[in-house]
Amino acid sequence: MKKVKYIDHSKDIDYNPDKEAKHLIEETKAIQGLKVEIWDVDFQHALDGHPEVTIERIRMALTDPVKIVQSKRNNRVCLFYNLEIENDPDFGKIYFCVIVGVIREGKGKMETAYETTYIKNGNILYEKKNGGVK
Repeated sequence: MKKVKYIDHSKDIDYNPDKEAKHLIEETKAIQGLKVEIWDVDFQHALDGHPEVTIERIRMALTDPVKIVQSKRNNRVCLFYNLEIENDPDFGKIYFCVIVGVIREGKGKMETAYETTYIKNGNILYEKKNGGVK
């Protein structure tokens, strides 16, 4: 099994310090028509562990992913992967992954997001024909 490296950007980011307030940041129309809600508390959760997360990166992974994989742990969860770097000298391929929980048909909610060096195994729901190479 390939060893996975965590990519640390060492950023000090605080999006919403009041974690009790719940506000919809936006609803993004993902590929194949899924409408994904991005709530401030979920965005903050992602930032707490992964300061590299931005709204723009989330949007890109949802609207132009290289692969969408259904979670093996929970069939209502999908992982949207966007290839950001093809050949980093330290990490190899770097993907940005957005985890989406499907609420009902056509509607989902971002759970978290992070950078990773691999794509998890699972039922492939979508795969870009050219592999996402830019």
